[in-house]
Amino acid sequence: SSSESPCAIFCRPPLACVSLAEMRPDSRTPSARQASHQTLSSMFSACLRATHVADHVLCCLNQDGYLMMPKRGEPSAKAGFALTLRIGYAPGRDSSGSMLGPFGLGDDVAVSHLEACKGYEPMTWRQGSASASSSSRCPLQPEDGQRFNRPHDFYRARVRVSNGSGGFEEYWCLLSTAADPINRTIENVKVAVDDAVITASYAHRFNEHTARLQAEHEGGSQEGAPVIGLRVCIPVGCYVMGSLAPKVGGSGQALSLALFPFKQVQKFVFNGSEDFTELPQAFFHYCHHISAGGVTIMDIQGTEDEDGDVYIVDPVIIRHAAPSVGNLIGSIVTGAVSSNREGEDRLRFNTWHPRCSQLCKAFDPTRKSAHCRRSWGCATPTCGTGGI
Repeated sequence: SSSESPCAIFCRPPLACVSLAEMRPDSRTPSARQASHQTLSSMFSACLRATHVADHVLCCLNQDGYLMMPKRGEPSAKAGFALTLRIGYAPGRDSSGSMLGPFGLGDDVAVSHLEACKGYEPMTWRQGSASASSSSRCPLQPEDGQRFNRPHDFYRARVRVSNGSGGFEEYWCLLSTAADPINRTIENVKVAVDDAVITASYAHRFNEHTARLQAEHEGGSQEGAPVIGLRVCIPVGCYVMGSLAPKVGGSGQALSLALFPFKQVQKFVFNGSEDFTELPQAFFHYCHHISAGGVTIMDIQGTEDEDGDVYIVDPVIIRHAAPSVGNLIGSIVTGAVSSNREGEDRLRFNTWHPRCSQLCKAFDPTRKSAHCRRSWGCATPTCGTGGI
């Protein structure tokens, strides 16, 4: 990093940083520095081609004029997909309801491979993907709010992190980035991260509840027994430190990264048309029940592994505001039984949770095992809020 050493080479696995020219901050304007960066990048790529170093793909050119590239012999990134990130927001906590990545606040992460995974396409449906059919949309979701009307792109990312012993380890992760660069801010990323953190806290209590039920059923103790249930893959917020993939993220922008080794994402609770899967459906009911209707966890999606655990990614929390004094007075004057919000909430619950299972009745015994009646060719659920 010394300005007196224009050709200094610094090695820190898994990256090699090469300074090709002296870049004095006090002697160049930002625009001149950027132009120099682009020139250096072109020169360096030409050098690689001239020397037949085909297996080295540039990772990034950071703001200090350093070119980040994979060391010789390491798997290279695909052309156009290379990022270096720094963790800037990591509030997740380890519990039975969470799965955390090997990232800590302030850690540097190198993305060695990125791919647009077809199996992640269902994740775009909530924000109205252009490729989503009408059956893949959710008409009952709120129309406003950044979690609903700001499209995101999702990538399968192989990332490298230091192992603390001079080497590195690789993990497959889910990378989420706003489609519009103007929305790639750490403030926006925090909203999605916080939704996952809160969902994981509910998942922890849900798993403890189901473990206790299982122990009671088997006549033993739940202490020390493995908890099989739901785990939320909690992402971290990352700043892009360097990039040659502006479609994914440019320098200074923010995105999220979550440990997720799977290639497929399926909808468990979305618009009511998905196949009924007991564990996530019961979890949806549980969260609504213990919050007394104050919280609805929407768009429960992810993967079920071979052991029966369900891994949830990118959940959304719909928070219901308490009625104002004016609303309460209006209800008394008009004799209204329930507000519009309550009616909308009941409709959502009944549509997204078409029937209850035995697991639902264990924590909410007032509910009946549901069945659907046909009305005008549509299935009308008979389970939900309001004792319907």
